[in-house]
Amino acid sequence: MAQSVEQLSFELTADALAEQERALSALRARAGTVIAAASVAGAFLGAKTSHGSLDPWGVLALISFVLSVGSAIWVLLPHEFVFAFRGEALLAESDHRDVSDVTEAYRAAGLWTAPHLRTNGNKIGVLSSWLTASCVLVASEVILWTLSVTG
Repeated sequence: MAQSVEQLSFELTADALAEQERALSALRARAGTVIAAASVAGAFLGAKTSHGSLDPWGVLALISFVLSVGSAIWVLLPHEFVFAFRGEALLAESDHRDVSDVTEAYRAAGLWTAPHLRTNGNKIGVLSSWLTASCVLVASEVILWTLSVTG
């Protein structure tokens, strides 16, 4: 149980950072699933059109596949996030702010971590948009492969 408002504020911020880390992990897991789905669709539907030359639908499906996998890989690539910090950062901040007690240290730590929480949230939002685009491209790939096979 928190001993002060500052400690509670810090704990809530630290919990939010941990939640962001879990959200990023889940986002990356879904990106791997999208790559697998795009590959399966490309393998099954692409195999049917591989007997001859690709028609325009097949070419568009291939482009959708490449873009889908590329955007999912972008989600999987390492990006700069701050989900935890070391004690020396708090000590440096405490020295800079002339902090002398634990309550003030919790306040300094909370103020130091809050910008990282916002920055992480923005980056996760952008990566989520990339994953959404990848999903739309997989759906387009399936539709275009189907048109290529039936056309």
